[in-house]
Amino acid sequence: MKDIRMNRGDNSGYDHIESEEIRAHNGKAIGIIYLKKPPRNSIGSWLLDALYDKMDQYEGDERVGAIIIASKLRGVFSDGADRDELFGTWISGLVADKNYERFHRAHEMFVEIENCKKPVIAAINGVTIGAGLELAMLCDLRIASELSFFSLPEAKPELSIIPGLGGTQRLPRYIGMARAKEMLFLGKMIRAETALEWGLVNQISPHKEVINHAIVLAETLLERDARALKEMKKCINFAGENDILKGIEYEVGLFAEMMRLKFSNKGK
Repeated sequence: MKDIRMNRGDNSGYDHIESEEIRAHNGKAIGIIYLKKPPRNSIGSWLLDALYDKMDQYEGDERVGAIIIASKLRGVFSDGADRDELFGTWISGLVADKNYERFHRAHEMFVEIENCKKPVIAAINGVTIGAGLELAMLCDLRIASELSFFSLPEAKPELSIIPGLGGTQRLPRYIGMARAKEMLFLGKMIRAETALEWGLVNQISPHKEVINHAIVLAETLLERDARALKEMKKCINFAGENDILKGIEYEVGLFAEMMRLKFSNKGK
C-alpha cells in the first residue's frame, strides 16, 4: 500500500487496535485486526493510520491469506468519525485555509484498503454508523450479528454535513439509489435483517458467534486459489467504476494471462 499515513512518526493509534494471527489447517494464516477505542470505536486519523499500517503489513505477509476487521468493544463496531478531531479547532483552521489534504488522504487510504490484494471480512458485532459503516463497506464480505444496526446520520441537524469517506458513492452500489437516498436523506437506521435483505451484509450470525463465523468464512477462503481470489476482486472492483464493455475487456485480459501462466506452469 502507498505510504500515505496522516500522522507519520506518531504510532499512538496502535493504542486503539489489537491484532492476532490464526493458523488454519493448511498452514496459511488469518490476520485479525480489532478496533478497541473506548467508548465506541470512533474513527480518527491516528486510529486510521494504525489500521492502515496493519492492513499494509498483512497484505505484504505471504503467510496471511485473509484479513478480518472486528471490534473488541461490546455491542459496537464503530459509531463513526471522531467528532472531537473532526470538529476541533485544528481541523477548522485547516478548512478555513482551504487545506483539504487530510480529507483527500483519508479517502485515498480507504481506497487502498478497499483494493487490498487479499480478501477482507468485516465482523460486525453491533452499532455501525457513519464512518464505521463506510469502513465496513470497504470489506469484501460483511458478517453481522443479529443485534447490529446501520445508519449514515450526517444530514441530521446535530451534524449537518455529508458522509466524508465514500458513503454517498459506495452505499448506492450495494443497496441501490432509492434505498441509499432513504438512508442518507432521512438518516434512517436499519437493523441486520433489513441490511441482509438489501444486500448491505452477506450473512447474519448469533451475536456471540460473529468473530467465529468470520473465522470459519476466512478459513473457507484460504482453501481457494489465492491468485484467483485476487484477480476476481480486481475485476469486481473494476466493474464498480466502469461500464460493462470495459469490464469485460479487463476480465478477458486477466483471464487470458492466468490461462497463459497455467499452461506454462503445466509444461514445467
